[in-house]
Amino acid sequence: MRIFLIFFFFSLTILTGCKKSASENAQLLAADSSAIAHNQSEIVTVDSLIVHDSSRVAPTLMLEYRKKVLLFSGLDKPVQDSLYQFELFQEIPYPGEYNAAIIGGLVRERMQSYFRQDQDETDPYISDYPQTWNENSEMNVFSDRNGFLTIIYTGHGYSGGAHGYAYEQYKVADYRNQKMVQIHDIADVSKVNWNDLLLKNIGSRKEELFEPATLTYTENFYFDDKSLNFVYGQYEIAPYVSGIIEIKIPYSQLGDALKPEFKQRMQIK
Repeated sequence: MRIFLIFFFFSLTILTGCKKSASENAQLLAADSSAIAHNQSEIVTVDSLIVHDSSRVAPTLMLEYRKKVLLFSGLDKPVQDSLYQFELFQEIPYPGEYNAAIIGGLVRERMQSYFRQDQDETDPYISDYPQTWNENSEMNVFSDRNGFLTIIYTGHGYSGGAHGYAYEQYKVADYRNQKMVQIHDIADVSKVNWNDLLLKNIGSRKEELFEPATLTYTENFYFDDKSLNFVYGQYEIAPYVSGIIEIKIPYSQLGDALKPEFKQRMQIK
């Protein structure tokens, strides 16, 4: 009998217009949905919720906030705690349960906090010309392979100054075993000369690095059928102008450091 893993994307969007202060009770609207089937034995559903609002705090300054989060069913709470950490709260474990109403409330609390904090801090920085300060972030499903669900977190914003910021973060959930995946689940890190391997694969961008001799692996990674891919944020290993840097390590270069169970599950020859 064939059993399916189903990802069901259902967008719940909170949309409001510009106003003197951010709305406490924004309207909840249903958007489009789709389903994708996979030949795995578990069932995980993934919905999405978006909160978006803006607030004018001065004649020349608008604050705008937009956040998209995913809602999961079929993942144990410790896994969801890890997936929501820093998106909804700082410390884990989160004491409550998760549902659309609770998650929506937590996102709105973060939005209101953003508006209050930035409004308190804007007075010395009010410009003579119109500006929009903003904070935008999203959670999305990046991939689903062999029971590994990879979530990508992206964001960008601006709060005055010479330039804004951007980030790209990955987390991998093993929904077969209901746990988060760390680099040691993929490879025996002690068997790899990470500095040599990363510098080899970054190529000419080595010249951009702050300290090439200290470059090592990061827990911000994802993997596909061919490689293990490390992602480094702005200022992490290179100047702002270098942006987000990704280094791909082909599995063939990791040799016997790859864990046998990972190789088997990912069907790596």
